Amino acid sequence: MSAPAELGSEFDLRVDALAAGGEGVGRHVGLVVFVPRSAPGDRLRVRVTHAQRRWARAEIVSILEPGPHRREARCAHYARCGGCDWMHMDEQEQTRARIEIVCEALRRIGGLSELPAIEQVASPRAFGYRSRARVAHAGGRVGFRERASREVVDVDLCPVLDAGAQARLTELRADPPAGRGDVEIDSYGGELRVGSRVYRIGPGAFFQPNGALWERWYQIVVEACGTGQLAVELYAGVGFYTVGLERSFERVIAVERGNAARWAKRNTHASVIRAAVEDWAPRELGRIAPEMVLLNPPRSGCHKSVLDAVRESGAGRLVYVACDPVTLARDLRRCMGDLELVRLVVMDSLPQTHHVEVVAVLERVDSRRAGHLHSHPLGGE
Repeated sequence: MSAPAELGSEFDLRVDALAAGGEGVGRHVGLVVFVPRSAPGDRLRVRVTHAQRRWARAEIVSILEPGPHRREARCAHYARCGGCDWMHMDEQEQTRARIEIVCEALRRIGGLSELPAIEQVASPRAFGYRSRARVAHAGGRVGFRERASREVVDVDLCPVLDAGAQARLTELRADPPAGRGDVEIDSYGGELRVGSRVYRIGPGAFFQPNGALWERWYQIVVEACGTGQLAVELYAGVGFYTVGLERSFERVIAVERGNAARWAKRNTHASVIRAAVEDWAPRELGRIAPEMVLLNPPRSGCHKSVLDAVRESGAGRLVYVACDPVTLARDLRRCMGDLELVRLVVMDSLPQTHHVEVVAVLERVDSRRAGHLHSHPLGGE
């Protein structure tokens, strides 16, 4: 039986692993302790900052013995800035931890005892890769939010920004916005080039921040979707993957809400439905019976009614692009039914952070046996 920790109490702790949220995890007299900015193998002196009956959160007082993969962070603001949380570990350990976190979530939450072989895709650049970011400003300070706070850390140089995004940060610092708030910065303005494709985008349109991975992302997802007659893409955004699906399927229906749908209509020739997915899918998905469904939901995942509609639609293939392994595992458990997980791709989408992108491919058992599904041989080109 574990004893509850007291706020402010200190003790020595060995960190054993990393949790899905990026914090290190260790045990102290049976109590599970989460420690931000720690690394596996660290022996630490920690102080309790949050206490519950079975677990606690603690901060590092001192590093008694560094773990084998701990290193000095390559950023003068790392101690305070909340933007990166794994810069104190080498890239090899970051990659290993992301794969472990994904597998653990799928087994523990998703209920999957067997997983396909993991395909891992590294970012071409560990630093200087980020083409967009949300910058905070207040009282003349321009930078990023402090870890576990709304305060603004004044940041002049950010090592994960690419040259264009860093230039925008420098411009903002030269003429700080009035008041307090957030500003999106990017290095491509209103037009995005990915390989030979050009996307038009507007303010607030979502795009993955790692520009160095855009082409590889596109190829993996479009190839995973295969070929056929009818594909449905839910949470289609501005049409990033839709363009590739148009070359692989006779007909493509893309569903997105708000302004993103307007940009998707300009970027693709697909049938773009401007609607909330949770309203449209339960009503229409079973009626049109697509061969393939592509899901690319926000971090919170899919509404249960959407997952039920996907499972009941009869689609032979489901491709799920996830930015959170926990919600991915939860959603797969809800919608699998006769669908079998056949492929997993783990992408180091945001180096120096715990964030990970996962592409999960599921196929309907009877469709696999009948041989009705085909992979796209050209990766969407």
